[in-house]
Amino acid sequence: MSIHRERPKLSGAIGCVCLALVSSPMAAQEPFPGLDAYVNKAMADWKVPGLSVAVVRNDSVLYTKGYGILKIGATAAVDERTLFEIGSSSKSFTATLVAMLVTDGKMRWDEKVSTYLPAFRLADPLASAELTLRDALSHRSGLSRGDLAWMGVTLPREEVLRRVRFLKPAWPFRSRWGYQNMMFLAAGEAAAKAAGTTWDELIAQRIFAPLGMTASIPVLREPAKVTNLATPHLVLSDTVRAKAHMNIDDMAPAGSIVSNARDMAQWLRLQLGDGQFEGKRLVGRVPLRDTHTPQMLIGGGAGNDSLTRFNAYGMGWFVEDYRQALVWQHGGNTDGMTTAMGMLPERKFGVVVLSNMHGSPLPGILMRYLFDRQLGAPMRDLSAEALARSTTQRRRADSTEKAQAAQRIAGAKPPVALSAYAGTYVDSLYGEAVVSLEGEQLSMQRGEWSAPLTYWTGNNFRWGTLQSAAVTSLFIRFDNTPDGKVATLMFAVGADTVFMSRKAPAARAAVTP
Repeated sequence: MSIHRERPKLSGAIGCVCLALVSSPMAAQEPFPGLDAYVNKAMADWKVPGLSVAVVRNDSVLYTKGYGILKIGATAAVDERTLFEIGSSSKSFTATLVAMLVTDGKMRWDEKVSTYLPAFRLADPLASAELTLRDALSHRSGLSRGDLAWMGVTLPREEVLRRVRFLKPAWPFRSRWGYQNMMFLAAGEAAAKAAGTTWDELIAQRIFAPLGMTASIPVLREPAKVTNLATPHLVLSDTVRAKAHMNIDDMAPAGSIVSNARDMAQWLRLQLGDGQFEGKRLVGRVPLRDTHTPQMLIGGGAGNDSLTRFNAYGMGWFVEDYRQALVWQHGGNTDGMTTAMGMLPERKFGVVVLSNMHGSPLPGILMRYLFDRQLGAPMRDLSAEALARSTTQRRRADSTEKAQAAQRIAGAKPPVALSAYAGTYVDSLYGEAVVSLEGEQLSMQRGEWSAPLTYWTGNNFRWGTLQSAAVTSLFIRFDNTPDGKVATLMFAVGADTVFMSRKAPAARAAVTP
């Protein structure tokens, strides 16, 4: 869901046959010679425990296959039915769901979000009054991400939407593109209100059921009860480690769907079929095409040796080119899994790659590799090239880590007593953080994240290791008043800076003698 900018950068069929073809021998044959060997080597190079691939072309499912294992240290193998969190690839489902309601006449792209959610408010009065479904689904609200408002905490979706009014604009409304998960939450909840049900039910009834996506789950609430479910992983100190699933219920329309290669192949069939699936129209051609049409320019080429020249966003889809071919794509990152999903619509060709490794470039690399094979492009070892770039980036990260460590002076002590930092810190958007002192050790808890605070320098502490692959540690800065009292704490995640004020202790009731 991203959660981060879940977009596999491009540098670079959908199954007419019945669903039964997915499990037939045809679906297990390599669509291109050498694919299996390439995938297996790349997985070892990138330390990805498990991965699943679906390839579709001309309304036919060419290939669905699993590779590797569900969990490091275990033996259960990934297959084409293994479930993965698809993260922000879920955004394409929410946008298509709205397109279905537009088809039904229950919603309109340019209707205000507040029409469906009367309590919805933003800090900017203009954006608050004028924000439409099209704005929300094309990331042009003017808001930065503000993901710490919902990550690591358990909140009702209504409360997340209430708090968004405290997120200050980062740039003027509709002036530029800025990835924003909470606006997809707003669009999904608006769709639920328009249909008189929940987003979860709408996804299941309007998309999963007619497409035969029988294994897919709108929201993963009880992982222990789900069979053949991949385990999330991250790399810490160059070692692959398993981790718990992150609760994404409070941001479901932006990134909570769990699916597998078999089911995702059907999703590509619907998209490449212009809204028709096995002879039945599920969404109007024009509303669906609106989701695939550029609504907001992102910028120039996405790099990758200039193989991508233009870069835009539709509604729930990145719209780009790759080797002069049109591409619709949307990746996904959750806390421990990475997805790449993309199509060459003019070639009626689509790819989904699901993996159980946090922030891995490999799904996007394999998607481009398959695009190259379909386009007949000169073959390059995209994995090896990306691995070389990654090594350089890792060296830079190591240098930054060493520079931060050099700032720390052995034996140094904070400017005030450790007890002065203990207390509850609050913010209207980000909620509460509790700093506590046990013996000579400070720790901080915010929602589901709890970890020690290690003194660094000045009024700065390092908070980690957190129970998250997305945010493993943070530097926390406290600020004192002139009399030595600690009044605020601050930390930054990406472009967002979080300020929290110390909460005054509750007043004691007066005692009558």
